Amino acid sequence: MKRVVTVVILLTALTLAACQHLRPALESGPPVDFMAEIKPLLESRCLECHQRRYVCAGLNMETKTLAMKGGRSGPVIIPGAPHHSLLYKVLLLGHENPVAMPPTPEKLEQEHQKMVHDWIRQGAHWPQGVHLVPPQDWRSPRSQP
Repeated sequence: MKRVVTVVILLTALTLAACQHLRPALESGPPVDFMAEIKPLLESRCLECHQRRYVCAGLNMETKTLAMKGGRSGPVIIPGAPHHSLLYKVLLLGHENPVAMPPTPEKLEQEHQKMVHDWIRQGAHWPQGVHLVPPQDWRSPRSQP
């Protein structure tokens, strides 16, 4: 009988641990598509300043490696932790704050803020080899997200 109780307790503990692992994905909504949603957003709203020719605050976001490395303030994307990721935190600041991003009168729309939050919460998946293109290098006009 003791052995059965031990097995039941062990299985319950494993099940709870598995459920906790799934919790972040469930809390962050449907999967965010990097190529269709995040890439165009970063290109149109971040890369004007954060790219190889104008590395504002030491941050170049053209590649996954560079973006994950971060800038002078350290890493800006902490996969799984949007509230610890500077990329997300600066989107929430009011424009009276000098580090608010983007540095335009218009804040990023709430739906886009949530998209960035959810993308980071889901692990900040950035497909290998995907290189972002700054607006200055666009060959044809693109619509903003």
